[in-house]
Amino acid sequence: MTKVSIIMTCHNGETYLREAIKSIRLQTYKKWELIFLDNNSSDRSKKIIKSCKDKRIIYFKSKITLNLGQARQLAFNKCSGDFICFLDVDDLWNRNKLKLQLKKFKLNKKADILYSKYFILKNNKLLKRNYEFLVKNKCKKEIIYSYIDGKPYTAWLTLMIKRKAIKSLKYAFDKKLHISTDFDLIYRLSKSCNFDYVNRYLASYRVHKKNESIKNKITEINDLNYIFKKIIKDPLFKKNSKVIKFSDKLFLKKFLFYKMQNKNFSIKNLNIKSYYYRFIYILIKILPKFLLKKLQYSF
Repeated sequence: MTKVSIIMTCHNGETYLREAIKSIRLQTYKKWELIFLDNNSSDRSKKIIKSCKDKRIIYFKSKITLNLGQARQLAFNKCSGDFICFLDVDDLWNRNKLKLQLKKFKLNKKADILYSKYFILKNNKLLKRNYEFLVKNKCKKEIIYSYIDGKPYTAWLTLMIKRKAIKSLKYAFDKKLHISTDFDLIYRLSKSCNFDYVNRYLASYRVHKKNESIKNKITEINDLNYIFKKIIKDPLFKKNSKVIKFSDKLFLKKFLFYKMQNKNFSIKNLNIKSYYYRFIYILIKILPKFLLKKLQYSF
């Protein structure tokens, strides 16, 4: 029977942790292990996990707080399953997620990565995320575009990946990254892997004020800048206007953030190719703060 490894990292995540763990333990497919990395929590997270008394849950704790790239790499090193899945402490799975994805892998033996649709869970209400279409097979360009458009096909909580596909990379997770470790992993996998999907809503992404991407906006911008410096060197994207414009946009978002925080942001070899973004750059330089606040939501 195929074994699935589930990676969950936690830093003071007690608020929704019981629900997340429950959605794993209620899976109709039972042969799984949960690799739970307690990322130096000071709340009741350890107590909640230990109360489960489930031998499939493997708990270990870091003595220092790591970024997500470091934490997820440590957790991945402890995985023994043939397939890898991910669930954050505030998200949820449909009880048939593992069963349906493993069934799909049996039907499509060429697939390396599976994803699915997912709900948005906001104020205890489930909202369907609209999908115009889904992509499969070799689809590197479409995957990158979905991240640029802010509607990634391969949402973290929906993924199931063959462990051997991740092992084929030089490393699983970039230890320099925090918010965007998932995107970086998917980009590197997309160079050689085949994608497929289960056309059902198999997970729920919870939106709340403590989401990492909301709390650490500048970290997310820095992560994306770092990743797109890799992507823009890729022959497929080197002269791609959509990628270049997004790189310009990321640069300007960082510039705007630092300007509003009264921090220095040294600019070397300014190379914004889009005339629209050159105009935005000038506005950021000359406008007072109260007007810049409006600008941050306009591009």
